[in-house]
Amino acid sequence: MKKVSLKALSTAIIGDHVYVLLGEGERLLLSVLNTDLEFVKMVWGAKGNSGFILKVEKDYVLISLDNKLYLVKGSEARVVLVASNPRNMFWHLTEAEGKVFIHEYGLPPTAIYLSKDLEKWEKIVTNLDIDKQSKHFHNVAFDPYRKWLISTLGDGCLTRVAVSEDLGSSWRPFYRGPWQFVPIAVLKDRIVFGFDSGIAKGGLGIYYPDEDGLEFIFLRWKDESVKHAQFCDLKLLDKDLWIASLGVPQAIMASKDLKLWYPLFIESFDEEFNHSMLLNIGKGMISCSTRKTLLVFDQGEIEDAFALKPVMVEYKAYWSKLIGYVFSIKHILIK
Repeated sequence: MKKVSLKALSTAIIGDHVYVLLGEGERLLLSVLNTDLEFVKMVWGAKGNSGFILKVEKDYVLISLDNKLYLVKGSEARVVLVASNPRNMFWHLTEAEGKVFIHEYGLPPTAIYLSKDLEKWEKIVTNLDIDKQSKHFHNVAFDPYRKWLISTLGDGCLTRVAVSEDLGSSWRPFYRGPWQFVPIAVLKDRIVFGFDSGIAKGGLGIYYPDEDGLEFIFLRWKDESVKHAQFCDLKLLDKDLWIASLGVPQAIMASKDLKLWYPLFIESFDEEFNHSMLLNIGKGMISCSTRKTLLVFDQGEIEDAFALKPVMVEYKAYWSKLIGYVFSIKHILIK
């Protein structure tokens, strides 16, 4: 594993290069490194506090800085979209059938936007259109097997997952209940959602197309002083090899069965969710930014984690399930 202490907010592996968004004073710098994490060049910079590299192609980079979405071409950049609230940001992107979708995160109402050329953007739905008790979208992803656009929502609402079968024109609740998610891992035989819950200690929701509803795996950090383990990103690398990053605590984990999770990297145990803990996969390598560290490692190094003891394990969650049941009943009665 290669790591360097940098204020890295976002990263993407493209060919033999690592694109990284670096914080330097009051500015954010879009820079290019090689896979040894040596500086190659600085592409563009602007004043900002938070940001995400959403899409990189040969001629351009789509990047969010604070409440603005920038299209960077060469050393030039222009704003192509502004969030509905100056405190909001654009967090995740997905693509489907020649269209690009991004979602807004922050204060309500937040929206999902669509573009065909990255220049012009159309608002297609807000979180309040789906659930008036929701605060914002948590993620958006395309399911190519079922042709669904999937969104996860929070906080304090019952509709936690919604789907669109017509690429955003209409939406229906997919899962209503107490468990809240951020990441969405889409596979042919299932869809896996990572918990971002304030009720359960941690967990995963799994949808099997041949079954009705979601199944749940409840997880907890073995050190009981850690109250919650909240997923930020989740990816299947191989047939049975999973990798996940947690927003709380700030860690990167590996698993072969989704029930036992082994540590690849643990940075801190801050209780504030770190939105920058996103994984990027390219050319057999994985990168992750933590706002303090930039990490790059290859898939072969993940096997080293299984020589250690698991730090996140399955638990029965009787008390969490009871609290979740009461939460759901209260929201149904309020509605």
